[in-house]
Amino acid sequence: MKKYRCEFCHEWLDEEDYLRHHQEHLKLRPDGQQNEYVTLPPDECEQASLEGIPCIYYHAKCDSYTGMPEEIIRSYLKNPYLYSADMSFCTGCKIHVPCLELVWTETGENMQVYNDRLRAEFSYSQEQSFLKRVWQWFNQSI
Repeated sequence: MKKYRCEFCHEWLDEEDYLRHHQEHLKLRPDGQQNEYVTLPPDECEQASLEGIPCIYYHAKCDSYTGMPEEIIRSYLKNPYLYSADMSFCTGCKIHVPCLELVWTETGENMQVYNDRLRAEFSYSQEQSFLKRVWQWFNQSI
């Protein structure tokens, strides 16, 4: 039987159980958030210190602050394309709102600008890693 790894809790599930299990993670809590959000498995997340990494954002439209869970921060730091919807949950509005409307309290940077910068840096580092591997292969072939 085929197995799938849940992108929320990272359990391995039989194909027949996967859809039901997946739907449980998407159910909404009383505050409007999903039960859980997609994250990378703990061993694939960013392991470095989160010192200096913003974790609380402000939404001026409703004058509220929301904290970003550590497992989500560690996941997007490793792969900033993981959350490509460019929306984040607002505890004041009780819905997902555009990242363009949110500002990190620790840095004053707009969340969308921050996400775009992380993605650009990630793409550049991926490209450099690829070019380095090609260069090594080329030098070994000579």
